[in-house]
Amino acid sequence: MRSQNDSRSRHEAWVTTRERSLRDPEGWLSLVALHWLPTGRMTVLASSGVSSETCLVLPGAPASPTARFLLEDTGSLRVTIPSGVQATIDGDAMATETPIIMRSDEAPTASILRSGRLHVTHIHRQDRSALRVRDREAPTLMRHRGVPRFDFDPEHIVSARFVPANPGTTIPITLITEHVEAHPVKGTLHFELDGRPLSMLAQPSGEDLFVVFGDQTNQAPGDHGTYGGGRFLSVPRPDRNGLTTIDFNRAVNPPCSFTPHATCPTPPTCNRLPLPVTAGERRPS
Repeated sequence: MRSQNDSRSRHEAWVTTRERSLRDPEGWLSLVALHWLPTGRMTVLASSGVSSETCLVLPGAPASPTARFLLEDTGSLRVTIPSGVQATIDGDAMATETPIIMRSDEAPTASILRSGRLHVTHIHRQDRSALRVRDREAPTLMRHRGVPRFDFDPEHIVSARFVPANPGTTIPITLITEHVEAHPVKGTLHFELDGRPLSMLAQPSGEDLFVVFGDQTNQAPGDHGTYGGGRFLSVPRPDRNGLTTIDFNRAVNPPCSFTPHATCPTPPTCNRLPLPVTAGERRPS
């Protein structure tokens, strides 16, 4: 009994941390735009439309353009801030009318442009560049009141055996945008759930493992339904004997369940479990 109480207490602490991360003013709930950039054209971010250019409407921006972005054929993205606008990049004040290169998320650390309540980053997907725009006062963030969850169930904490993949192994993963990417495979997790032997492929995530999985709750209606695009799991690094623990109570909704501006991976066929997993986060309300 004490072990179950300890597990529940740890779970409640984890839920508190999870909800705090969702309420981060620069987290996924503040994402308001994903703007794909045309190569070689100037893209203007403005508070009002500019008919001759591709535009994003940024809440709280001044009447004049907030920033000008030029994507070069090499994939380098240059940003210029006009006179009268205050902005920082990577924490340093930007000089006006002076082009600065914005590193994408392919670099070890992506550049962060901040202006007022806005947070802009440069991402790279499928040989395309985009601006990811966050707003500290985004409606999705302001109206968030917590994620629905199944009740904590210790039966959904299971032991797993990890079998490493050969170095360089990849698997095609379809993104929510319907594009396909090759993702590295760290290995396979073998476990039992509801008395059934199952397995899932795991990707590397620092020292731990990352799993995108689906199950029969993904399309279920009502209180037993989860997000149709699957859920994410972080699994602790296996020990020297290849053993670890999967806690399905910590299955979380992907960012794309909260915003249409994310580019989440969907579960590969081998990670679609043939049973309902009634643990973890349910479909966002």
